[in-house]
Amino acid sequence: MTDDNKLYLPFSRNCFICGDENHAGLQTRFYVEDGKVKTKISPQDHHCGYKDVVHGGIVAAILDECMGWAAARPIERMCVTAELTVRYILAVPQDRELTVITEVEKAMRRIVYTKGEILDDDGIQYATATGKFLPLSLEETLKVDDALIYLGEELRLFDALRASQ
Repeated sequence: MTDDNKLYLPFSRNCFICGDENHAGLQTRFYVEDGKVKTKISPQDHHCGYKDVVHGGIVAAILDECMGWAAARPIERMCVTAELTVRYILAVPQDRELTVITEVEKAMRRIVYTKGEILDDDGIQYATATGKFLPLSLEETLKVDDALIYLGEELRLFDALRASQ
């Protein structure tokens, strides 16, 4: 679906990050805007480690997932994380909407380098990350794609790959 120049990506039902039926998860939707993969999150109490502070593992997970989608775009393959480095700058507050912004630094056939950050609406940066992602095979990518939910206008990253079979 499109909304204000946003191209939404597909999602899954049970994923901790994007699963619309995972009530413990973040239930977010990823989208492409200005060439970057982004998402907005509104963490709940159960995403916190300390009171009103989002757990560091949740911070790492959202950056990882968003950078994984960024990595998939230029190589048209789903990817797995080979390395993830997170720099926690400030405690991530639970009481506000946050934006995750990720992009590819360098994409090659066998590895994709990404970076990302988490900001609030005032531009305060809470965490940054870098990642290295390894592409799945054609068959593995299409198996993952078959399990994703497309409501209609989502960006279809793997159609060319599917047509090449």
